[in-house]
Amino acid sequence: MKNQEGVSRRDFIRATTAAGATAAFTIIKPQSVRGTAANDAVTFVWIGAGGRGTADAKGLTAAGGKIIGVADVFKDKLDAARQAFAVEQSACFEGFDAYKKVLDLKADAAILTTPPGFRPAEFTAAVAAGKHVFMEKPIAVDTWGCHSVLSDAEKARTMKLSVVVGLQRRYSKAYQEAQKRIASGALGTIVSGRGFYLTGDVWKGRTWARAEFPDDLHWMTKNWYYFRWLSGDLITEQNIHNLDACNWLLGRHPERANGYGGRKWRKYIGDIFDHFNVTYEYPGAVHLTFMSGQFCTVHDSSEQILGNDGSFTNGRGGAKIEGKNPWEWTGGEDDASRNEYEAFIASVRDGNPRTDAQHAVEGTFTTILGREAAYRRKEVEWKKLWDEKQKLERKAYGVS
Repeated sequence: MKNQEGVSRRDFIRATTAAGATAAFTIIKPQSVRGTAANDAVTFVWIGAGGRGTADAKGLTAAGGKIIGVADVFKDKLDAARQAFAVEQSACFEGFDAYKKVLDLKADAAILTTPPGFRPAEFTAAVAAGKHVFMEKPIAVDTWGCHSVLSDAEKARTMKLSVVVGLQRRYSKAYQEAQKRIASGALGTIVSGRGFYLTGDVWKGRTWARAEFPDDLHWMTKNWYYFRWLSGDLITEQNIHNLDACNWLLGRHPERANGYGGRKWRKYIGDIFDHFNVTYEYPGAVHLTFMSGQFCTVHDSSEQILGNDGSFTNGRGGAKIEGKNPWEWTGGEDDASRNEYEAFIASVRDGNPRTDAQHAVEGTFTTILGREAAYRRKEVEWKKLWDEKQKLERKAYGVS
């Protein structure tokens, strides 16, 4: 697949693999990298001060960062962030274009944690401003956005900017060890796999009424999860954790997908589905079945990869391999989120940029492939969908 500016996926992988070799993941205490956290803080501007963003801001500051500017659409979120992180009032900006203003501030890095429909434009601006980037998953909600992020990721690479994406499994020591063992043949010939993300209703069914907001754009942004153009649907916004991990374990992305899904019960707002059932076909006729839903009374976020010599499982029981080459993680504490924050801070301080954007684009597009197969109720091929450069547009919705 090729991005908008002629950088081929093959060339990008070759470049990022080389870069990744020098930026191999190592957990380092922030104070031991250079100086101390107090006198050598990595400075951040922060765009999107919601719940996930607040968790990331706390984690990055604990790892050795300092928030010096904030942007958000909503004043209450902005005020809360300003007070929690002691940010000067003059460095806080409100509105849909506030990200442009905060990126003008002098800082080392940017945290991008707005609804993912806004992510590509904000990533473009952050790279243009010369900022290292920590951004949440998914990196886009459509094919157009994936093309955009892939192009800007190449610019970031040439500018030696570090890019980390919030896909925590990639920073789990247990998962890293399992991936190495699988790549070395611990499962024998891989035949198939399966994944689940079954959970309850997002935000426990909470919504905000249209009458509370001045226009549709503010209303939708407050209720962003429920709209495809802002969240990408649950398979993209949430299930990317599982599907990106499956790509990583299988060493490639799928070639095509068939799927089903629908709005069986969550019909009270928006246009996203409440469940998906997708079968992906990977090179070599390896098939992965994936089921997700946000209606369940149980919680199951897990992956299983099956080979003729064994199986890998990651779930409530932790990461383990069973069969001819058994293995189970016994390495002690493994806080993947903290590992991720510390790796980003270390990469900025050391000048060894991380290059997460490539696998994040592939992981995001894997979810889009499954989503479109379910929407269209037919087989969809990776290359054909990639070449469509589909862009999800905002549209009017009925309000009850």
